[in-house]
Amino acid sequence: MIHFFIGTKAQFIKMAPVMVEMNRRNIPFRYIDSGQHAELTKSLRKVFGVKEPDVNLHSSNKDVISIGGAISWSAKLGSSLWFRRKWLREHVFCGGGICLVHGDTLSTLLGMKMAKAAGLKIGHVEAGLRSFNIWHPFPEELIRIYCMKRCDVLFAPSKEAQSNLKAMNVPGRVINVNGNTVVDALRLMENVPATIEMPKEPFALATCHRLETITRRKRLEHIVSLLNLVCRHIKVVFVTHKPTRQYLKRFSLADKLDPEICMLDMQDYMNFAALLRSARMVLADGGSIQEECAYLNKLCLILRNKTERPDGLGKNAMLWGFEDKTVDEFLSRAEAPASAGLSGWPRPSAEIVDALVAHGDDW
Repeated sequence: MIHFFIGTKAQFIKMAPVMVEMNRRNIPFRYIDSGQHAELTKSLRKVFGVKEPDVNLHSSNKDVISIGGAISWSAKLGSSLWFRRKWLREHVFCGGGICLVHGDTLSTLLGMKMAKAAGLKIGHVEAGLRSFNIWHPFPEELIRIYCMKRCDVLFAPSKEAQSNLKAMNVPGRVINVNGNTVVDALRLMENVPATIEMPKEPFALATCHRLETITRRKRLEHIVSLLNLVCRHIKVVFVTHKPTRQYLKRFSLADKLDPEICMLDMQDYMNFAALLRSARMVLADGGSIQEECAYLNKLCLILRNKTERPDGLGKNAMLWGFEDKTVDEFLSRAEAPASAGLSGWPRPSAEIVDALVAHGDDW
């Protein structure tokens, strides 16, 4: 049996195309939702047409967005490793087989540990990404290293990722995948109509949500100043997550945003993908958005000091590093044309399912 263990919104978006491909081939699978982003994944299931979870590990239908909530949630799941192993084997991961985890979050780590405790093999989707700096991002880089050294199958989305895994001498089987599954998520949204009105004039799409960005007052002040600057050149649509709004308010920065900036709450993926396709440029600190912009050839300013992803760098994407000169160069490229076609890109979700089927006897 193939199990999918999913925690965050980004993980769902990148794993949903694999589940959709499984459905297309009539291959049974089980879906375990960690409950980390319970509210968000519930709405995303409707957007992608993915079934309800076979197991939901969080009783609340609300997202875990506070540090206290994250500690409580992770402690509850972590305790099952020592006190509820029979429950893990017979209820959560019943049927044995392989469990797919994704990325580098706390859900990735907990999912891997829980599935291993239940006796399953582990497949790591999006394996091999490295920043080579344990503090950028933290703790994601440490989680990646820990998980990749303990997974049985590692799906590397690029030659760089494959080389990183080879250099790490990981014991698991490395399977090279031609691209990131987020390209398949974008494909699935191409013909899904948005439920919000798109801006009529050219606009820059902005968003930030990483804890390393929003929980540091000075860094968030830089973000606000950046958006105000960009707003003088082009309309800015700022999509804000709940924690982002909370920290803007906590640091008394919400009122310092230019009133001309269009503030939107976090959107369903179909709406965000539509905004992404329509935007003239993108400013974001999310790795998934960096990847999406690379596939769409969309001008992107990465609101970080470092990135573990090579996608788009030196082409459509620039790493900000909180440097003014980088912003000037970025804005000077605002008129650059972009092609948003996806037809020429590979279909990594199908490649992952091909590999799961081909090696099915191993689990």
